[in-house]
Amino acid sequence: MRELLPYLRLLRRQRGRLALGALLMFATAGAGIGLLALSGWFITATAVTGALLAAGIAASLEIYVPGGGIRAFAVGRTVARYLERLQNHDAVLRLLALLRARTFARLARLDPATLGRLRGGELLTRLTSDIDRLDGLYLRGLAPPLVAALALALTTALLAIGDGGTALATVAALGTFGAVLLLGAWRLGRRLTEQLAASGARLRAGIVDHLRGLGELLAFRSAGHHRAGLDALDAAYRGEDTALARGIARGEALLHGGVQLAAVLVLLAALSLYAAGTVSGAVAVMMPLAVLGLLEPLGVLPGSGLHLARARAAARRLDAEAERPPAVPAPASPLPVPAGGALTLADVTVERGAGARVLAGVSLEVAAGEAVAVLGVSGSGKSTLAQLACRQLDPSAGSVGLGGIDLRRLDPDALYPAVGYLTQHTDLFAGSVADNLRLADPEASVARLWQLLEAVDLAGFVDGLPEGIDTWIGEAGLQLSGGQARRLALGRLLLRDPVLVVLDEPLSGLDAASARHVAATLERWLAGRTTLLLGHGREALPAADRYLTLRHGRLEPLPG
Repeated sequence: MRELLPYLRLLRRQRGRLALGALLMFATAGAGIGLLALSGWFITATAVTGALLAAGIAASLEIYVPGGGIRAFAVGRTVARYLERLQNHDAVLRLLALLRARTFARLARLDPATLGRLRGGELLTRLTSDIDRLDGLYLRGLAPPLVAALALALTTALLAIGDGGTALATVAALGTFGAVLLLGAWRLGRRLTEQLAASGARLRAGIVDHLRGLGELLAFRSAGHHRAGLDALDAAYRGEDTALARGIARGEALLHGGVQLAAVLVLLAALSLYAAGTVSGAVAVMMPLAVLGLLEPLGVLPGSGLHLARARAAARRLDAEAERPPAVPAPASPLPVPAGGALTLADVTVERGAGARVLAGVSLEVAAGEAVAVLGVSGSGKSTLAQLACRQLDPSAGSVGLGGIDLRRLDPDALYPAVGYLTQHTDLFAGSVADNLRLADPEASVARLWQLLEAVDLAGFVDGLPEGIDTWIGEAGLQLSGGQARRLALGRLLLRDPVLVVLDEPLSGLDAASARHVAATLERWLAGRTTLLLGHGREALPAADRYLTLRHGRLEPLPG
């Protein structure tokens, strides 16, 4: 259960609302028990009084107080149920907001290499399904056993009106039986919910990947094969879900059967007490009905064990990446990021996978204010070189430094804002043109944004959009062409004032005219900045002071 401790501490922030919600849950259960018990007593007492009067025996019965009590329990149960749902859902939604913010913040703090181990579908699962399972931690996991214990205490008091021994024996037996089934559901859930959570994550990630790559799958006629894999994942997920549901159903059936058996035994005991003249007929009927009122609060205990196990599995998944050692750890005593200086790679080797060398003994110095271009074919290691320069990756051997300081002696959280890095992949977000630009500077004025759009040859296009700079560009910028998206990303970069600039294929996807315009803009902006340019050819890059080529993991001067 230690995996749940951080989330239990989160519950404390809403303890007032949660306590009120639990009280309303007990009020609902208590009103149900009181309604059954009082109704049984009142109906029986009325019948007995009527029979006595019919036999000519003087008898009287106060009907207004119990009648009012029955109405109060009936109305109170409905009102308590409504207020309980209102209160608990408000508290749970507030908790969900806290959980999602906490999870997003933890994922955002992960270094790029660690974050890159998670597929897009897995990230989606973390932020949706896993957190949704945690919302049942209180409402369906912790609160039901508490309410069940209070309901047992109330039933003990009602049964004690007839006989204290019967009350204690009944409640002890039902409490023990409920606890055993709760523990059994917890153990079953621990075994199955982790498998179920993993299967569900694989299925959702597979579906996301299928949708993202549907064009390629259709082009290569592999959609059917990929869909068959998804069907297999779905079958495995549904099989595990069915096994879990059957286990919980068995537990609930046993618990309902146990409560009903207890009601029958209490009825027999009550009839014996009635025959002995110890209790009245009305009390004898009231006793088993009070036990039957426990069906609702006790019946959810197996499900409570399941929800606790589900919450534990979700918590373990949410914490898995945060507990893994970072790929680029922060130093114990970090040095401040230098205000400038040369970028140096000294005898750097990078190995991936099963020891395959991407870079082998690479040495490079980019002097302060110098622009160096590294050219190479796809897969030659250019992006690896960029990741090393930005410390998104540490070398297997050798060192990477900035201003004479090894990057491993700098705090990554302080280094990243000082680096302007444009990756091969254009990352845009579901928002407006202005929203995407202001990621680099939230305080940038509208006039400044238009200057940037002009600088990247995008102002005319944006000016013609329905809402101009406030036009929504769609999920991942899907409303833009590849070249337009690239220029928007470049405009965002120009809002920064970095110490080091790394541009990976900056003019990719641009037509010749736009490429010339943007290249001229970049050359002016890069003047005096330490810059590493990466591309397939010189024509795809702004002008540089030196040109190198990367072949077979080694840097060589560019021929000619």
